[in-house]
Amino acid sequence: MLIRTKINIALGLLIIVFSILNIIWNHQSRILYKESMNVKTNNHRIISIHKQLLSEYSKKISGDEIQTNAELELGMKTPEKIKNIDL
Repeated sequence: MLIRTKINIALGLLIIVFSILNIIWNHQSRILYKESMNVKTNNHRIISIHKQLLSEYSKKISGDEIQTNAELELGMKTPEKIKNIDL
């Protein structure tokens, strides 16, 4: 009878310890989930800024803008008609 009581007490304590460990584990999982969502949000923000910078850069180096700069700053003229030259 005494052994059975000691076993029941030990099993009860094990259940309490495992319950506490389960609560701690779930709390850490929740914190990790929140951090991963923050990282995901920041990554989306960085990607959108990167895309915006790429589009602005491509606008800067577009052919029309280069041609306009060449005409205005360098005084170059656009060819009116390109002639075919037979070699």
